[in-house]
Amino acid sequence: TSTGDPRLMAGLLPHLEEAAESAPEGRPRWFCLCNLADALRGGGRPDSSLPFYEQAAIQARAAAEAGGEMAREAWADVGGITGNLAITLVMNGELDKARRRRLESAEAEKKAGSAAINVIGTELEALRIDILQGRAAQALPEVETRLAQVEIWWRQHRAGQSVPEAPNPELLARALISALDIARHAYFDQQDGEPALRCINATLEVKRVLERPAEDIAATRINRATVLTSLGRHAEAKVDLEYCLEVFQNDPASRATVFSS
Repeated sequence: TSTGDPRLMAGLLPHLEEAAESAPEGRPRWFCLCNLADALRGGGRPDSSLPFYEQAAIQARAAAEAGGEMAREAWADVGGITGNLAITLVMNGELDKARRRRLESAEAEKKAGSAAINVIGTELEALRIDILQGRAAQALPEVETRLAQVEIWWRQHRAGQSVPEAPNPELLARALISALDIARHAYFDQQDGEPALRCINATLEVKRVLERPAEDIAATRINRATVLTSLGRHAEAKVDLEYCLEVFQNDPASRATVFSS
């Protein structure tokens, strides 16, 4: 269901629809509903995916609130489903609804006993929506607080220490990259280029440590060039953009983005 190929998706959807209709009630049913919703969203039909996410969220929440030995697992599913629902709502431009769903997701993850990094990551995505809605100044203190905590956990991990709040290093790294990007966005919206540049440089350092693909690093360097330009540091921005042109030499769409920058 991760493919964006519309032809493959067209052939896949009838099978996913049949599974969602025929799966036994409970976790198999809401799992199949989510697969169908994910496929619709990935195939460019986010509007069509929303009712299936909603159904899955309602079913999982009912099981979670009923208690029992599967309650924690159901709460974890509620967190994941409402997180995906929030992503889809953002794609549709329904930002207020998306923010509420992000907060619901964070609350569900707490009830599931998820690692602290999962909860903070979800809260940060709610703050990203605040920034998108023009509330960067109000959101920034909360973003900075969470970013500082994630950075502490990252340094502990890099030093070889145990990090119970973030036991999965890959998820920790992703959360740090997201937190830095959200902070960068907030600073840049307030025309505060220097801290925005620090966030981008920190992101590049993390991506290099993780040996991320050159294309991933180049995407961040496009953002870096934009910030450098806003600071009047055109020669440095030019170096970044020329690097990106080289990386994207066989990718016309990305090259167009670089030329636009």
